[in-house]
Amino acid sequence: MSKIAAWSYKNTAKVRPFVSRDDWNGTTNYGTEYEIACNWTANGEQVREMGGKAGAGGAEFVSKHIIYTEDARPKYLDLIMFDGSDGWEEIRAVMAWDMAMFNDTPDYKLAT
Repeated sequence: MSKIAAWSYKNTAKVRPFVSRDDWNGTTNYGTEYEIACNWTANGEQVREMGGKAGAGGAEFVSKHIIYTEDARPKYLDLIMFDGSDGWEEIRAVMAWDMAMFNDTPDYKLAT
């Protein structure tokens, strides 16, 4: 973790990575849970869904939470749970921004 991230990301969240969805029986499979450092805010802002390989890119939704992290592992359709959430929430969009001006790695904004 970079010095900036260590200073700013004081909370943690658990992430369950999306593996696959079985359309025949309606089940979704997730990988092994891992933890990330983050900050979050409850924020109902309009966001455009980024989609994935099979995602419906371009759909708009109103977010429930915005999570900020330096960890690049969380992806579209992963589940996330953190202090302040009321259970597992699906990540609907992942956005990144450049931190090169601080000689740092990119940061990420996850919308549920």
